[in-house]
Amino acid sequence: MAGGGKRALLVGVSYKDDSKSKLTGSAKDVKSMYDLLRDRFDFPKEFIHMLTEDLGAEDPSKAPTRENIMKEMRWLVEGCRAGDSLVFHFSGHGRQRKDDNGDEVDGRDEELCPVDYKKSGSILDDDINDAIVKPLTQGVKLHAIIDTCHSGTMLDLPYLCRFNRMGLCSRYKWVGQTRWRLSPKKEWAMVPVGGHAISISGCKDYQNSLEPDNTAGGGVMTWSFLEAVRSRRTMTYGELLDSMRAKVHHRLQQSSSGKCVVTGCLGSLAAKCLPCCFLSVQEPQLCSSEEFNVYEEQFIL
Repeated sequence: MAGGGKRALLVGVSYKDDSKSKLTGSAKDVKSMYDLLRDRFDFPKEFIHMLTEDLGAEDPSKAPTRENIMKEMRWLVEGCRAGDSLVFHFSGHGRQRKDDNGDEVDGRDEELCPVDYKKSGSILDDDINDAIVKPLTQGVKLHAIIDTCHSGTMLDLPYLCRFNRMGLCSRYKWVGQTRWRLSPKKEWAMVPVGGHAISISGCKDYQNSLEPDNTAGGGVMTWSFLEAVRSRRTMTYGELLDSMRAKVHHRLQQSSSGKCVVTGCLGSLAAKCLPCCFLSVQEPQLCSSEEFNVYEEQFIL
């Protein structure tokens, strides 16, 4: 891929054959993201690969299986050069399991669920990092947009941005997300060779990411991202996350069916103990392979 090129991999998993896991809006999320990349950011259509069950019914290589997703991840970063912009979008289920190599602050790994996860297994955050983060070369930027439950640190990037809005002033700080952060050798094993990886995800690692019933379909996170980006011609990363969080809060209030909408760790605890009374608001997250000023750097794909 020539320098300055653009590529995207968009994955939507509906789990149509699993009544307990079925999602109605994942394919819509992929189509909406495709339209945004084409119309707003001028991604060439031949360099936008999509995997959904509907596409897979006509061409098995376009089904969102574990094998196909891993293959397309390798395509996404293959031959990347300085100036390239890469996008990975996943809409579907995510879950957690016990960390087996000691690199997680909370002791749990995150994983994506392909359509055949019960047969072929999930895709661990370690696998995602190996596939699309570590291969990034100098001057390449990757944006991962992850619309799943437990997605906060899905790419295993070393820095999480914590936002704190106080009145009219928004503050933030970067927080290390690996037990290896005191060991430079091991920490640098998780970051790109020279590129920059950024993930924008639907919620914190301990939260669920919702797909409300009272909408035309689509995950709350993807919807809030699209609405925020379309609302302004230019914005910083901080402004993007502020806008997404406000839109998520408003939309979940509308679909709360009389429940009290709550935020933060205490809110999640209240919603878990008294689900009939409380609804915990998911909070979109920003992670990065390096620290930067989120209220100065412009967001662009």
